[in-house]
Amino acid sequence: MTPLAIGIAAIAVMFVIVILGAPIGLAMIAVGFAGFSAIVGVAPALSVLKTAAFETVTSYSFTLIPLFLLMGNLISRSGVASDLFKGALLLTRGWAGGLAAAGMTASAVFSTVSGSSLATASTMTRVAYPEMKAHGYDTRLSTGSLAAGGTLGILIPPSIALMLYALITEQSVGTMFLAGILPGVLAFALYIVTILIMARFWPPVTDPAQTEAVAAERGGPLEVLRLFAPAIVLFGLVMGGLYGNFFTPTEAGGVGAALALIFALWRRTPRAELVAAFSEAIVSSGAIFLILIGAEVFGFVLSTSQLSNALVGFLSDSGFTSWQVLLAILLFYVVLGCFMESLAMILLTVPIFFPVILANGFDPIWFGVIAVVTVELGMITPPVGMNLFMVKSASRGVPLTKIIAGVVPFVVADVIRLGILLAFPAISLLLTGRL
Repeated sequence: MTPLAIGIAAIAVMFVIVILGAPIGLAMIAVGFAGFSAIVGVAPALSVLKTAAFETVTSYSFTLIPLFLLMGNLISRSGVASDLFKGALLLTRGWAGGLAAAGMTASAVFSTVSGSSLATASTMTRVAYPEMKAHGYDTRLSTGSLAAGGTLGILIPPSIALMLYALITEQSVGTMFLAGILPGVLAFALYIVTILIMARFWPPVTDPAQTEAVAAERGGPLEVLRLFAPAIVLFGLVMGGLYGNFFTPTEAGGVGAALALIFALWRRTPRAELVAAFSEAIVSSGAIFLILIGAEVFGFVLSTSQLSNALVGFLSDSGFTSWQVLLAILLFYVVLGCFMESLAMILLTVPIFFPVILANGFDPIWFGVIAVVTVELGMITPPVGMNLFMVKSASRGVPLTKIIAGVVPFVVADVIRLGILLAFPAISLLLTGRL
C-alpha cells in the first residue's frame, strides 16, 4: 500500500474503532502506531511513541490544562453555584420561566470560572433542578435549559476546548479566549429568548414571582453583585492579568487555581470536597493527556502519508468553493458529534481539517470559534450528547426522552447562532483586533 492509502485506511479504522466504543486516546495511539509502522517501520514508530508521550506530558504549554480544570472543580465544590443561582433569581423575578432563566444565567456566570461543559451542566442541575421541580416546572423546560446552559462552559472563557484548539494549531490562547466572548454572549441571549418562548407553551404550575423561595430573596443590584462576586473577582483577576500582560496563560491558570483554593478554604469547604476537586482534576487531566498523546502519535501518520496535502489538492481540483468546503466540514462535525465527545473530536479532526481551512483562506481564529460552536451542538445532540446524560444523572429519574424533547428548541437556537456567526465573522473577531 502507498503511504496515502495507509493514511486513508488509518482514518477509516480509527472512526470504526471509536464508534464501537473504544477509548479515543488508546485508539489513536494504537492506530497511529500501526499506521506509522507500516509506512516507516516498527523501530522508528517505537521511537516516536516514546518521544510523543514524553514531550506531551512534559510540555510547559499543556500545564495550563490541569490548572484550569482544578480552578473550575474547586469553585464547583465550594458551593458558589448556589450563590450564583440565588443572585440570578433576583434578576429574573417576575419572568415567565424565571427559574429556568435564572438557571441559564447562573450557568453563564459559572462558565467564566469553569471552562467545562460537563461540570457546568452537572453542577447547575444539582442546584437549580430541585427548585424548578418543586415549583411545577415542566420537565422538558427545566432539564432542556440546564443541558443547554452547560454548553456555555465550552465557549465562554476560560474554555478547555478553545484552549486545546489554540495549542494544537499554535494560535494564541489569549486571542482564542477573546474570540469566544461575543459568541458566548450571543448564545446566552438566544437561550434566554428560547426559555421565554418555551415558558409560554410549557408554563410552570406556580408563578415564580409569587413563590416563597423567590419572594424570600430580597435585595437589589448590590446583593446580586455580592452573590456574583467570587466569580467576577476570579474571572477579572485571571483574564485581566492575562490580557494586561502580567502573566502568561499558564501562569493565569496557576493564579486561578490558587485563588480558587483560597476561596474554597475561606468558605470552609469540607475536606472531602477539596479532595474530590483535586481527584477530578487529576482524572480529567489524565484523560485529556492520553488523547493528546494519541493525537501526537496519529499526527505522524497524517504527516508521513501526506493525507492533509492530498485532501487540500483534491478539494482544490474538485471545483468546490471555499464556503462549500467549510459547510461540508461543519456538517461532518454535526454528524460526528452524535457519536463522539467534544474534546476528542477537536483533537482528532483539527489536524486534518486545519490545512484545508488555511488553504481556503479562512481566518484560523474565526474557524476555531465556529468549530467549537459546532462541536457544542454535539454536546446536546442525541443519541450521545454528553450533557444529556450528565443532566439525566444529576436530575435522578427524569426519562432521557423528556430531556431530549426539552433540548430540541435550544438546538434550533444553536443552529441560528451558527448561521449568524458564519454570516458575520466580525462577531468573533471584533475583540481580537483581527478585522
